[in-house]
Amino acid sequence: MTSPDAPATTDPDGAAGPAMVDWEAVAAGDELPTSSQTATLATSVAYAGASGDLNPLHYDADVASGISPTGGVIAHGMYSMGLASRLVTAWAGGPQHVASIDTRFSRPWPLGATATVGGTVKEVDGDTVTVTLWVRNPDGKPILRGRAVVVR
Repeated sequence: MTSPDAPATTDPDGAAGPAMVDWEAVAAGDELPTSSQTATLATSVAYAGASGDLNPLHYDADVASGISPTGGVIAHGMYSMGLASRLVTAWAGGPQHVASIDTRFSRPWPLGATATVGGTVKEVDGDTVTVTLWVRNPDGKPILRGRAVVVR
């Protein structure tokens, strides 16, 4: 739920807007808005350059065919974590509200596949909100599972 007087932030798609959480009404079971992202060679090369992780598994089809668990190029695991982080940060109203994010990578994300990013409020304890985060492949299987602690 969005509060009309919430501070401006960035939504999961990068547009400026208000925080998505209504701090007065947030409750366990609330769903964060979802967003989708397709892993492409362009996103993989851009992430490799930005992160310094130049493992050819993430951009070279010839190399990946011999070492990848999918037989092809896969997106960086940390890219999926970045998408989950971006979602919870926008929902909370900015990075100052995110106390921690812990994630576990569940399976590879092949290039060409579209993943969905989302989360669910697990617990509200005063000014602290615990959110379960996930990134899922097109079959609904987790690419990433995680937890974020958000503070008002």
